[in-house]
Amino acid sequence: MGDFPYINARVKVMKSQLLPPSRLEELLHAGDLDAFIQALGETPYNVELQEALSRFTGLRAVDEALSQNFYHTTRRILSFADGDPRRLIEVVLLRYDLQNIRAIVRGRHTGKTEEEILATLYPGGLLSEAKLRELLQQPDLRAVADTLVTWMHPLGLALRQGVDAAQRSGSLLDIEVALDRAYVRYGLEVADGDGHSEVTLRRFLQNEVTATNVKTALKLRRVRELSREERERFFIPGGYILPRDRFLALADPQSSAADIAALRLWGAELGGQEGLLETERAIDRALQKTAAQMYFGDPLALDVVIGYLTRKAAEVSNLRVIAHAKQLGLAGDVARQEIVLV
Repeated sequence: MGDFPYINARVKVMKSQLLPPSRLEELLHAGDLDAFIQALGETPYNVELQEALSRFTGLRAVDEALSQNFYHTTRRILSFADGDPRRLIEVVLLRYDLQNIRAIVRGRHTGKTEEEILATLYPGGLLSEAKLRELLQQPDLRAVADTLVTWMHPLGLALRQGVDAAQRSGSLLDIEVALDRAYVRYGLEVADGDGHSEVTLRRFLQNEVTATNVKTALKLRRVRELSREERERFFIPGGYILPRDRFLALADPQSSAADIAALRLWGAELGGQEGLLETERAIDRALQKTAAQMYFGDPLALDVVIGYLTRKAAEVSNLRVIAHAKQLGLAGDVARQEIVLV
């Protein structure tokens, strides 16, 4: 037990439980939220759904079921592993902590309620739903950071430093970049060997860095009052597609829009997008598809786990999109535009 041939054999069995596109279409065509819930009960999500329905109703029950199903999935994968393989998998799962902490930061900034923020979270890393709820109960972001530090979470100190920097600058970007930088640094420390799985994890992290740097540069293009040196402090080393000089050129409001048009990431063209939000979405989708394709990589290394987790996270996100669309009475075609097929 614990090595990747064993882990991947078990993960491939789990992969067979993912919903086929045809089943997703059936759920899209459900008449309303009640019909969606009934159809979801005929899928592998039924156990968590029934447990959630014993405590909640409607959309709240769906969000709870999807969240718990994803968390149980990640715990099951970890139960297959020990030693170095487990440490590598934990770095991949820490990405969900990163996403959840960022969601808490943004939710607090925009005035969302605790339940509204919780509905956007995916427990999957070190932070269980109970711990995420505890973070949401903290009075401010500094207290959230202090709690993470108390738990010795790898991103706690970075959040504390980011909150301090954001208080000086007035920009959430300081927090987000501090978290991203800490995640990559921690991951690269773990993936410091020469084995294929370590190389795979470094490549995965490099792709994350590249995507983050491009999105950061595009945000900085909209801020004219920053100097070149001030823009440079948002750069995260480690990506291989976007070196520092190209990042600074892309982040410069005076640079040509042709720089964006010429940029291609994992096959995605960014120049034709309508705005920043659509461009970021195109980057995220291209990154997801690249990570999902890793499932077909080395069957004896980390590749399969990364590919499967990406596909599972996309499925949970898609189901959540459909459920919220049903709650709002939106047509299936509207929800389909938000769905990511990897």
